[in-house]
Amino acid sequence: MFRTRYASITPPRLMRLVVTLSLIGLLSACGAGGSSGQDLAGGFYVDGRPTIEITTQSVPAGKPGVAYNPTQLTTSGAQGPVVWTIAGGSLPPGIRLTDDGRVTGVPAEPGFYEFTAEASDGTGADQQSFGIAIDVFGAAITDGLYCGDAWTGAPVSLRTAGAAGGTRFDAVVNESGGRLQQIDATAGTAVWLPGPNAGTDRVRVTDVAGGEVIELDIPVVVNPAASHVARFGTTDVWYLDWQAKAGRHPYASDFHAGLAYLGLRARNSTDDGGTEADRLVDLVVRVRVLRELNRMYLRNPDGTEGARGLAISFPLERPGDGYVAPGAGGYMNRVANGYSVMALCDQSGAIGAQGVAYQDGLSNGRLEHNAPGGPGGELGVFVNMVAGTVDRAYRLYGDELKTSPVSDEDLPALKALLYDRPSPGGRHDMLAYQVNAFARSLAFVAAHEIGHSVGCPHLFAYTTGAIMNSSLLIGPGAEYFFVEETLGVLRTSLGTSAGGTAAAVAAGPSHGVHVCGACAGH
Repeated sequence: MFRTRYASITPPRLMRLVVTLSLIGLLSACGAGGSSGQDLAGGFYVDGRPTIEITTQSVPAGKPGVAYNPTQLTTSGAQGPVVWTIAGGSLPPGIRLTDDGRVTGVPAEPGFYEFTAEASDGTGADQQSFGIAIDVFGAAITDGLYCGDAWTGAPVSLRTAGAAGGTRFDAVVNESGGRLQQIDATAGTAVWLPGPNAGTDRVRVTDVAGGEVIELDIPVVVNPAASHVARFGTTDVWYLDWQAKAGRHPYASDFHAGLAYLGLRARNSTDDGGTEADRLVDLVVRVRVLRELNRMYLRNPDGTEGARGLAISFPLERPGDGYVAPGAGGYMNRVANGYSVMALCDQSGAIGAQGVAYQDGLSNGRLEHNAPGGPGGELGVFVNMVAGTVDRAYRLYGDELKTSPVSDEDLPALKALLYDRPSPGGRHDMLAYQVNAFARSLAFVAAHEIGHSVGCPHLFAYTTGAIMNSSLLIGPGAEYFFVEETLGVLRTSLGTSAGGTAAAVAAGPSHGVHVCGACAGH
């Protein structure tokens, strides 16, 4: 039997993805009445004899000009002497495959090389593809930086490539009070967990065999969203979903389009990333929306409980594995580690609504996903006209940002906004005005729609600045708050931070869809 199998490794530095295929071909058995098959232990047989199979799964990386660590390719099931050949691809210059299956030599050029080795014992053959990364020693931070900064308490991933042997990680400067963890010397990976202080940390990375050393500086700033986490079991959890929903629901649009409409995003940037300034202003607005929501629900702006804070939390990041939410446009009974979702996808639009949400009963016995669902969008989505309303209501800087949107020249001002630093000059005041306008307005409408989803009706009589008014009046001088009668409903539905969790009750039927009217006085 001739079996062709393809396998591969992913080179550490180039981070290429090589697809693994498995093709098994059965040829006719030798002799009359012969058969081919596979036993329960996984061995392949032809006419009762095991066939040759390559058992080596990968080969190590190497370095230019450094003797390659000789690697012996191995097989099982051979019926005689095994001869190795190259059946396809190419080895790195300076590396060869010997007849007896050793990969050896001194690599001459960096790069990623793929080759297919064939092992034959005279009665059958097996093939397998391999990849060899030949690289100079390198180390980098691969994950965990926010626009160039590490946050206190947030892990930072470190990765190396091209080490001739094992890799050693050492902390040489530790201003934050951090520590190394999850060190894998063979794979050349580790995690740096910054401590509670701002400062610059430095990690030394050493190629043990080659003796080369690289030092990585990790600038650490105080985490502006450390307390913006889901508090399962003690609060009602609402995650604000900022992903694009364009074209999936009558109210669905795009948060990034709303930013661009106000000049807070470069017009030619895409939803998949944008410029450095785009990514930073996106984060600034998100953090400020959460601060405003916490304040409106009587918590401290940083997400901690507060003296009279209601039992609700707003995580910055979507809860990960182990936590559940209803599907888009749907709802479900309360479960352990479950959370609700409010979609924040905004731009100026023609539909006369600031947001959409179900009117829940006082029991608040369900989790909701107020985002586009099926063709009818069963629940709804918090969306349209907030950017347009802000544009009409906040006129201090006119159209200057719309004419000249944010750019990398605004990075110092945006970082000052994110970390509450003093103004570095530039367009700081203009950006602060527009960012705060948009964030406060988004939070106002989100607080209103979440209020409906946890049992709050509209106020019977209009009260200036009240979050549960039937018409949302957005403007620079507005103060947004829940009146005492609404707070009574919220305390019944949610409970308070000091008083523990909300009552656990069975989910009731839906109570119809409520659509808030557009602002009457822009």
